[in-house]
Amino acid sequence: MGPASKGMFFKVAETISSKLRYNNKISNSSFIPCSRYTPKPPLAHVQDQHGNRDNKLLFKQHYMNEGSGVYNFLMLRPDENGRCFSLEKTYCLPNHRFEKRSYPSLILGSFNGILCLEDKFRSGNVVLWNPVTDELKSLPPSSIEPSAGVTKTLYSTGFGFDARSGDYKVLRSVHHKSETCNGQFYESTHQFELYSLKNDSWRPILNPVDVVFPPLGLQTNVNGFCYMAFRFKVLSFDFADEVFSVLPLPPIHHVIFLCGIDGSTLHVIDYSGKPRDIKRFDLWSWKSSEWCKVDSFVLEGVDRPLSLWGTDKCFLEGNNHELLLFDLTTRELKPLGIKDSPVRSPRSYLESKLVSFVESTVSIKEQSKVGELQTEVLTRKEQDYAAAY
Repeated sequence: MGPASKGMFFKVAETISSKLRYNNKISNSSFIPCSRYTPKPPLAHVQDQHGNRDNKLLFKQHYMNEGSGVYNFLMLRPDENGRCFSLEKTYCLPNHRFEKRSYPSLILGSFNGILCLEDKFRSGNVVLWNPVTDELKSLPPSSIEPSAGVTKTLYSTGFGFDARSGDYKVLRSVHHKSETCNGQFYESTHQFELYSLKNDSWRPILNPVDVVFPPLGLQTNVNGFCYMAFRFKVLSFDFADEVFSVLPLPPIHHVIFLCGIDGSTLHVIDYSGKPRDIKRFDLWSWKSSEWCKVDSFVLEGVDRPLSLWGTDKCFLEGNNHELLLFDLTTRELKPLGIKDSPVRSPRSYLESKLVSFVESTVSIKEQSKVGELQTEVLTRKEQDYAAAY
């Protein structure tokens, strides 16, 4: 099937899928994946999975200190039951280590003690940071050059770990827009690129599915896959095989939040309500190739969800910026005594202030050196082959 035929194929599939009437279960038969989606068992040697008894939590705090922003990452340790969390340590990341920006840093994810941060909302400036060793690495510029007439570029970024090759990778959606004479923007190009820490470089990758930018919610990583929610669909990316797949969206009409719960299941939280209103939260789970609504609850004094923990806990941010813990079993909502800065961003600005974290001394620099050595060996083999023939 040629590229033109594939494009028409997916447009027809999307039209059919968007017209379906949803119930509490959305069957996988209602959409056509661009490549076969096969759930994988949890990777035991990938440390950063929710529910791991060795895992802790990092909560990002932002505050101003003498005119300069500072990020505190509070490391929280759960008790044996996961019902109480105590402050164990604080990691500090001064503002001056980033470029100037108008939005707080995004936490894109954490694997094996390495955090991936974006230093400006959809700016494309990405860094890797190990809080334990305080090693910080800025990723190189994008490999995708804007075409003539492009006046605005937006990015959506996901972080993951390829357990097969032992490589840390960053997936990025690059959206170029052009401005008309009356000040309106229209989409020019939309491409994807992939960064490899071992190779310390970006390279464009083919995405056979059309998506409507920007994403509707946060990206999340579950079982070696990166998930991004766009209009009408969820796009998944396998960091090992480097292929995309498509899932439908559950019947949601408000703000969505993608999240993993135990390292092997994808969840979506749909919530409605204006700021400081009583909000309704619907929890959807992707099981056996279909969406199922697994829980619904109504809470007062809650701004938005932050993360799921284990199989029955949900972290939320209160209207007063306090960290809250909701028990899905007992329905108890309790404050944890930790607050963020009252500085707020636009409502369209979403990020995960809370990530699962395992302390490690993994060297970011040494991971890049591994790739340099592999490249050097391959080059030497090519030279030997050329000399022999």
